[in-house]
Amino acid sequence: MKHSYGLTLIELMVTLAVFAIVAVLAFPGFKLYQQNSNRVSQINDLIATFNLARSEAVKRNLAVSVCASANQASCSKVNDWTTGWIVFVDDNLNGVTEATDGNGVFDGAANETTLLQAHGRLSGANVVYSDIANAAVAVRFNGRGMPTVFDASASTATTATFMRCDDRRNTDSNPDANARAIILTTSGRTRLSRDSDKNGVQENATNVNLKCP
Repeated sequence: MKHSYGLTLIELMVTLAVFAIVAVLAFPGFKLYQQNSNRVSQINDLIATFNLARSEAVKRNLAVSVCASANQASCSKVNDWTTGWIVFVDDNLNGVTEATDGNGVFDGAANETTLLQAHGRLSGANVVYSDIANAAVAVRFNGRGMPTVFDASASTATTATFMRCDDRRNTDSNPDANARAIILTTSGRTRLSRDSDKNGVQENATNVNLKCP
C-alpha cells in the first residue's frame, strides 16, 4: 500500500506563523538596505552626470549644461532635482551665438538640438534633492570645464551643494544623519560631503552640518 505524505493543517499553520515572524523581523533590514542603496545610486548618478557634462564641454569646446527636468525634454527651472534632469549642448549648431544660448536652458529644436542624457524621476519615499547653496536650476560648464550655476531668476554663482534626504528625516531620532551632498567646486570638480567632526551628520562646503528640510 502506498502512503501519501504532506503537511497537516497544524503543521501548515505553524509554518505560516514562523514565516510571518521572520518576514516582520527582516522587513526593517530590507527597507534600510533599499534606502541606502537608493541613496548611493542617486548620488552617484548625479556625480556621473556632472562629470559627463564637464568632459563633453571640454571635448567639444562648447558650453554643456545640466538642468532639472520634470519631463526629460525641457528644463523645469525649479530647484527640485528629484524630478530628474537632462544634459545638452548649450549652443546652437550653426556657429552663431544667440542671446538664448549658453544660458543653462534647453531651447529645443530651434537652437540646441544635441541632448546628451535624460535621467528620469528618482525613486524612493519623500526624497528631497536640491541645491542648498545657490538654489540651482541648471549648471553650465564652459569649454574649460568651469561651472556657472543658475537659479530660477537667472542669477549666477560658481558653486553648488546638492543635498539629498529621504523619508528617514521624518522617522529617525537624528533626522539629518542620513543627509548626503554633492559639492560642486569652482573648478567644476565634485566631491562628497563628509562628517569631519564625527558627530553623525555630514557637512556642506563650509563645514556646516547638513540639515534636512
